[in-house]
Amino acid sequence: MTDLVPVLPWLFGLAVVAVLVVGFVLERKRREHLLLFATRRGWRYVGEDPSLAQRFDGTPFGRGERRRARNVLTGTESGRPFTAFDYSYETHSTDSKGHRSTQTHRFAVCAVPLPAPVGMLEVAPEGVLSRAAGAVGLVQDIDLESEGFNRRFSVRAADRKLASDVLTPRTMQYLESVRPAAWRLQGAHVVSWRSGRLDPAEVVRTCAVLCRVVDGIPSFVWKDAGTRLAGGYDPRP
Repeated sequence: MTDLVPVLPWLFGLAVVAVLVVGFVLERKRREHLLLFATRRGWRYVGEDPSLAQRFDGTPFGRGERRRARNVLTGTESGRPFTAFDYSYETHSTDSKGHRSTQTHRFAVCAVPLPAPVGMLEVAPEGVLSRAAGAVGLVQDIDLESEGFNRRFSVRAADRKLASDVLTPRTMQYLESVRPAAWRLQGAHVVSWRSGRLDPAEVVRTCAVLCRVVDGIPSFVWKDAGTRLAGGYDPRP
């Protein structure tokens, strides 16, 4: 065993290099898969878009350092444009011995533009929002008419009326059936996020869910938000 001591640093170095090489190869294959899926679907693929890392607020954005938006997919799904990407940021910690470590937090994000802003509303599987810091100015943990929905989801909104207006009985029933990732109406977009890396097949499903939510918003909500209707309202762009 003592004979191995001089070469241990070399073995450790070789192991690190091997891990890095394997990681690089796997990531390259993943990018190729995303590009192939995007091409077949008629989407566009971009390796990185720094502006997306700063575009949105709220969970999971605005945290940590080295915020990046990579593997960006754009196109049209369920009749609406979308943008999806891998989002990541880093946080640091120091142990009792002064050793500093870095943790990379990864999320898959999908955003669909809204016809008009209606106010802030967050909906997430029970427990997801409770682990995040409460957003300033939002009414927390709103209970709606459906007990089943209340058990499965946490709701935050600018006010209770907005939550009850947007989350109609039909929309709540639909969300209970599909169990989506967390999503938020914010500004000009509805944004969905979940921990992990982007899956293009999941993007298709997420876009369908987000578009269904937007389609289910009653016309009077858009009116209350300042949208003037003329001869009816079609929320599709």
